[in-house]
Amino acid sequence: METKKMMMKRVLFLILMSVLLGALAFLQSCDDDDEIIVITRYYAYEDAEEAVAVSLSYATYGLVANMNKASNEIQENSDCDVLYQESDSFYDETITGYISYEYNYQEEYMWSCEPDMAVDYQLSATQNMKSLRYNYDHDIDLSFDISGLEDTSADENYEGSYLREGEWESNYNGETYRLTFESDIEGVLVSKESNKIYTGTATFSLVQTYSHSNVTYTYKGTVEFVDEDEARVEFDSGEVFYVDLNNISISED
Repeated sequence: METKKMMMKRVLFLILMSVLLGALAFLQSCDDDDEIIVITRYYAYEDAEEAVAVSLSYATYGLVANMNKASNEIQENSDCDVLYQESDSFYDETITGYISYEYNYQEEYMWSCEPDMAVDYQLSATQNMKSLRYNYDHDIDLSFDISGLEDTSADENYEGSYLREGEWESNYNGETYRLTFESDIEGVLVSKESNKIYTGTATFSLVQTYSHSNVTYTYKGTVEFVDEDEARVEFDSGEVFYVDLNNISISED
């Protein structure tokens, strides 16, 4: 009889332990499903480098691509005091390293010939990119005051502002953040022969707001355009890296 009671107690103990372990496993599973990825400043810095590179480069319709486009446009249409307006869309799935992109823009500009030759150039655009590394949906707004248009000048001089903002999703960790990249350019020179930037500087600020981690990081810095293919970026905190403006690759100092 005593042995039977002991066996019953052991069975009840094992049943209780099984229930307890099952409950713990269930709770652990729920915790895993709801796990929040904490984005530290170390990981955010890597995102910041990439965001700056995308905001500058040719392939992503960044700042230098828009100066290249503006230079081509104003050389083709140079009548004084005539408002030029154009809108268009581009879609492609063949760029190496990307799955697809869509770009829609509206531009307008006007030549002023008195007292000095100058162009007021405005553009707004939307860009949607889906790639192996990330997806994003961005709005772009820019304003350029362009001078140095006389025949005696070999270069166009650009001053103005550039804004890119929107959502960015990493395909590595599923983290989504909102970026705001604002840049002011002054004294940037674009060759009339190549229509590409070859020297000049720009200041910028970058704000990254991570939705799941509920953190925000802010960066400020300077871009030095080394030539038409490369830019040197320095954050105010001292970090330096280089951007290949053609393929968006990043290298450290």
